[in-house]
Amino acid sequence: MKDKLPNFLIVGAQKSGTTSLYNYLKQHYEVFMPERLKEPKFFVSPIFKKINHNQPLWVKFMSNTMFEWQDYLKLFEKVQKEKAIGESSVTYLYYYKTAIILIRKYLGNIKIIISLRNPIDRAFSAYLHLRRDNRENISFKKTLKEEDKRKKNYPPLYHYTSIGFYYHQVKAYLDNFDQVKIYLFDDLKKDTLSLVKDMYGFLGVDTSFTPDVSIRYNVSGIPKNKFIHKFLKEPNILKSMVKPVVKTLIPQGERRKIIEKIKMKNLQKPRMRPETREYLKNLYREDILKLQDLIKRDLSSWLE
Repeated sequence: MKDKLPNFLIVGAQKSGTTSLYNYLKQHYEVFMPERLKEPKFFVSPIFKKINHNQPLWVKFMSNTMFEWQDYLKLFEKVQKEKAIGESSVTYLYYYKTAIILIRKYLGNIKIIISLRNPIDRAFSAYLHLRRDNRENISFKKTLKEEDKRKKNYPPLYHYTSIGFYYHQVKAYLDNFDQVKIYLFDDLKKDTLSLVKDMYGFLGVDTSFTPDVSIRYNVSGIPKNKFIHKFLKEPNILKSMVKPVVKTLIPQGERRKIIEKIKMKNLQKPRMRPETREYLKNLYREDILKLQDLIKRDLSSWLE
């Protein structure tokens, strides 16, 4: 069974392009990523075992969380001869203390991929993500004031600023794993293909393979037309009726690309208030400066 265990993980950060990386990796014939569940969250599941699974805000989060090792193993049953086997759970970076202990226990000293985004933009993107899905209804400024209080009862996606203090999170992975690759969201946007090819090299798979990187996945924003967004995202009778016909006409990968393109065009992105950005710059300044020394990358643009 050991040859069917993950030998790499994408651990985060949330809203830093990890869904796109998951999809670009999944295209490679030498890479196995679980098809039915992108984020099993198994290595942080002990944190959530005591939470009431029926709380409305937690229902979706809990339904996609693997609590048992045997259930986690089933995600990799279809592994054949792939060289790189992995999964992507962004909570592994934020809850690094629990995750690292369990990753080392179950998987050993595996390869780790970390994607980091300007924490100011990341926080706002998380907010827009929840606005997009109708799971947030107050202003961004107000959420920042209430974050400490909300953290006690809200899932991690709502921890807008807390997730962005990367220094200790990243350092812990560098201290505990021999092979850690850190990518910046800025580089993913600038030259997606080069970054993905570099990632293939890190995982030891064929770097001559060229994936389709024309689609960005799980983009945040506020829907211009809520009906279109809801129709594409949630199950409904009409979709279930036409699905059998569509499946015979359009391959699954192409269907996903078409849906993502429509969803992206239907999104608008409001700008963050200048005073809020200034507040977040001051909040993150020290952590960003420590992080850039740690990973030896110039992050001054994050503070501009």
